[in-house]
Amino acid sequence: MIPSAILILLRKKFRVRRLLRASKLTYVGIVFISSVFINGALFYVAENVLGGDKAVTLWRGFYWALVTMATVGYGDIVPKTTPGYIVTVETVILGIAVFTMLVSSLAEEFMNRSIRKSMGLGKLKHVKTLVIGDSETCREVISELKVNIGLEEVGWLIPEPPKNPPKELTFVSGDPADEDTLRRANITKVSKVILCLGDDSKALHTALMIRKLNSEAQIISSASNRKSSELLKEAGVNYVVPITLMGRVLASATFEPAVAEFINEVSTARGVADLIELRVSKKHESFSIKDFVEDIHRDLVRAPRIKVLAVRRKGDLFIAPNDDFVLKEGDEVVLLKAV
Repeated sequence: MIPSAILILLRKKFRVRRLLRASKLTYVGIVFISSVFINGALFYVAENVLGGDKAVTLWRGFYWALVTMATVGYGDIVPKTTPGYIVTVETVILGIAVFTMLVSSLAEEFMNRSIRKSMGLGKLKHVKTLVIGDSETCREVISELKVNIGLEEVGWLIPEPPKNPPKELTFVSGDPADEDTLRRANITKVSKVILCLGDDSKALHTALMIRKLNSEAQIISSASNRKSSELLKEAGVNYVVPITLMGRVLASATFEPAVAEFINEVSTARGVADLIELRVSKKHESFSIKDFVEDIHRDLVRAPRIKVLAVRRKGDLFIAPNDDFVLKEGDEVVLLKAV
């Protein structure tokens, strides 16, 4: 009981210290404003009440204290009594000290924010897609997102601060399975999460924590084996991309190199061809494949050639459908777009 009580007290003490450090600028601002009102009131008493100068009102006393503490000193209001001179000397000395603290606190606050941001210790805002991990796979994911949707609403969560922080991508660093780190990454508001950690156990723990904090987010993860894929799906991951996919491509490259080259070409938006997915809207209900392609062709930028490769309907995949295949609302159409 005693060690536990001591531990609780120590935690509270450290929290108070962090709060004091975080609120330093606020406290200095309060001291500055309070000094203005106190010294303004003292100057009013010295000059108006004791000195009889009715031109020095209480509000003019506050104004005099402000310009005096800010070391501006316009000279439009000056003391005429001995108590007034005493208040003036005290205000000037206090003003220099407090105003200097205020400026230094502002500079320190901006510098701390800049350092925290460069170290990934800040918070992400306006992020809709979050990439978690620091593998080459993650970097490829970011490159593809940049081409397809841009990086304005993309965030990056990495275990360690990068040596060369990215300029066009906001990021945070920390343990991806830690709740505080995920909250700094705005996990409660993101709509899509991509896990490319390279460690299935870490991905599993991270997925469980993400699902605890955000039940609506769509989670996509890589997996090194079938067992990990099953566990990740049970943990709430929506889509699992198995590492065995790479094995299949490697096998194809040994006896069907053209197939492997085709897969490499169409899996990126940076080439001359790209695989895309379109969901059939109510507008295209009962359209044939041929009519659907003709209708959407003009909306696809730089796509003189379009070929429908597959249609997914409620979990069923129809490969190479005929031109007269009738679409239904909600169908997901996979197309090959060639530039």
